Amino acid sequence: MAVVQITAEQVKQQLSALGYSIPEFMIDAYLCKLDSIQECLEASGYDECDVILIQVYAVTLMALTAYSQRIKSQSAPSGASRSFEYSGDVTSMRDALLALDTSGCTSALPIDVGCSVGFFDVVGGC
Repeated sequence: MAVVQITAEQVKQQLSALGYSIPEFMIDAYLCKLDSIQECLEASGYDECDVILIQVYAVTLMALTAYSQRIKSQSAPSGASRSFEYSGDVTSMRDALLALDTSGCTSALPIDVGCSVGFFDVVGGC
């Protein structure tokens, strides 16, 4: 089965829905990185829907790793204003990607949105 490849336009739609505006050349670079895992996705036997979700989540997370600010609000007719929100919780998207990509095809991609932290306890003694 040939793997479906998402398009730059689909990536722009996803990022826009989340409030991010990323330069097109960066989207092209992320899609290029995504090409490097196509063989793994195909060999893993994922269905088409899972492949599309894996690709969208992976590209989105790569973009959010590099661009931590998103447009929170805009105004214009020239009382021009633009405010940004920084960081944001993308761990649920990362967790969804990890749940979908059980073969670990995306593990080598440049995605860094923090990690889940377990319980940490320090016990002092005499």
